[in-house]
Amino acid sequence: MSQFGSSSPPHRLVRAAGAILAAGILTGCLTLTGGGDDAPRGEWAKAGADGARTARDLSACQADARRAGGSESRINQDIAATRGDDWQRSGSYAANVSQMNERGAVRERQYVAACMRAKGYAQPAAK
Repeated sequence: MSQFGSSSPPHRLVRAAGAILAAGILTGCLTLTGGGDDAPRGEWAKAGADGARTARDLSACQADARRAGGSESRINQDIAATRGDDWQRSGSYAANVSQMNERGAVRERQYVAACMRAKGYAQPAAK
């Protein structure tokens, strides 16, 4: 048993942090494809902007959103590494990590939508 009261070796924390990072990457991919919340989705349109310009602006907004969410992601990794053993013992590890990742993904989609609107883009209403 370690000085921290856990019989698990420290490498479990490293694996947990790796799993969280992988989940964060997956969440980021889902964000780019538009899964899950009330943030707008679909094609962005702006008078006078061609497809290449729209793609550049969208890419810039997505990069800004990832940078803005970076510190939150690191904090979530620290929380999971610290609380991971407790969550695993209670059977809530996956649910807690999923919840943290989903909150971050929602904020990222909202950031991208706000960024695109600030650049003058709009999305057609859902049919």
